[in-house]
Amino acid sequence: MKPVRFLASAREDIRREKSYYQKISPDLARKFQSAVETAVKAAANQPLAMQILEHKVRRWPLEIFPHGILYRDEAEFILILAVFHPKQAPMKWHSKLST
Repeated sequence: MKPVRFLASAREDIRREKSYYQKISPDLARKFQSAVETAVKAAANQPLAMQILEHKVRRWPLEIFPHGILYRDEAEFILILAVFHPKQAPMKWHSKLST
């Protein structure tokens, strides 16, 4: 398994979405956090499993939640670029593809 690094903005994405779910239900927020952790581990274990979207960026979907993780397989690590909901404005997350 490759080491994982996060952009600061990706950590903020996770915090924001978790906070949203926390307002609905603490249990839902825990499930979201767990789904993120599971997807990150899966991407680190099988970084080439998902198709390239653009600029060597791939998307790993979360289980249960409609969100996805944008990541790039670097030589020495996996770089998490964003965690997003597909209904977010495409330009908002699309701009992270070239990061």
